[in-house]
Amino acid sequence: MKKKIIIASLVFVSITLLMWLKIVEPLDHWVYHFLVSLQQPYLIFIASSFSFFASPLALLSLTLLLIFLLPSNRERKVLVLDLIICALVIIISKNLFMRTRPELGQILESYSYPSGHAFASVMYYGFLYYLLNNSAHNHTLKLLGKILLGILLVTISLSRLILGVHYMSDVLAGIALGVIGLQFIIYRYEHLPVPSKETDLRKSMAYAFQGIRQTIKSERNMIIHILIAFLVVFAGIFFQINLIEWCICFLLFGLVFALELVNTAIENVVDLVTSEHKKKAKLAKDAAAGAVLIAAIMAVVVGLCIFLPKIM
Repeated sequence: MKKKIIIASLVFVSITLLMWLKIVEPLDHWVYHFLVSLQQPYLIFIASSFSFFASPLALLSLTLLLIFLLPSNRERKVLVLDLIICALVIIISKNLFMRTRPELGQILESYSYPSGHAFASVMYYGFLYYLLNNSAHNHTLKLLGKILLGILLVTISLSRLILGVHYMSDVLAGIALGVIGLQFIIYRYEHLPVPSKETDLRKSMAYAFQGIRQTIKSERNMIIHILIAFLVVFAGIFFQINLIEWCICFLLFGLVFALELVNTAIENVVDLVTSEHKKKAKLAKDAAAGAVLIAAIMAVVVGLCIFLPKIM
């Protein structure tokens, strides 16, 4: 690992010096103009598609998905750390070197050196490749995953050159910097304690959905809330309410549903603790039901504020 970091660091420093001294500039411009001359609509589309996988939106979305799919908090923590480091290094390094992008890339409001996409692809997808390579999945699944990640590692960096938004030295420096970051992330992962026992997040999600399903089956009020929510959705489509109004409606749906689930949980816990008629047990049940009622009333009031002006 230390050898890889030293080699990658030497490569990055060498490219940076060549860039600062403008020694590599003629080669950068020759490669840039050569690749731009080869541009075709289909090639730009393919390059843009691969380039998207290292965009902030794609990496953030993939991270949120993997938080549910990865088997342990150890992997989740390091993956989130990986994403945070990617963002920080890209912002700091670009504003440190402040190299202007090539002509086609000047529509982007950021600097050129080093390539953030090349850096992020190596550091982020390289760590996923490492995790997959050391996982217990069957051989076929691991092979397919490694092939896919290998394709992304190559094509994302290449796509930045084909699109003409980076010079060759930007991409090579991004790759070298990505290797350094990747080795740090792997080192951090390997030195985290392995949890002795951990509840699988997917199992926790399954328990949660089971609780929702059982509540719908056993609680009449939950069915009423769901039916009202469907009516509101149909009304929203009919009256073409705007995005903010949709957000308000769905927030109120979630609030009422969540409180109904909590109310059901409290009722069942009270019944489990005691079957006798006790004042405090009655108060706990009544207070939980009251919370649901207040949320439902407020939801009706807000709904009237949204829909009445559209009806009248």
